[in-house]
Amino acid sequence: MKEYPYLTYQKDDVLLHFAEEAINMDKIGKLVYLKDRGTMNDLLSNTDGYNLGTGCIVRNYMNPNIISIPLDVGYQIQVGYVKRNDIFLPEEILVYIDLLSEALEKSKPKSL
Repeated sequence: MKEYPYLTYQKDDVLLHFAEEAINMDKIGKLVYLKDRGTMNDLLSNTDGYNLGTGCIVRNYMNPNIISIPLDVGYQIQVGYVKRNDIFLPEEILVYIDLLSEALEKSKPKSL
């Protein structure tokens, strides 16, 4: 994949390499920094650029030209949240977590 541009975020001189981007940056030939998700989606759907992440693609929201291809790398990216034990989450947050979990489950990539 070294010949393809890797697309990632940068904001105000601070690189935003999210935990979902489990990649060795030394093995990237072309690196493109972006400042917003819309530009990222446009470039992903109209170029040979790529990004690494969960592989979850929200139907009817993202351009259908953006596809998820599972990589055989020997590990999986996990999505979760962290909270303090002494803090109780409001019902609205619990509903949001349930809805988000459902959406992620529906948008998981199919194995090739």
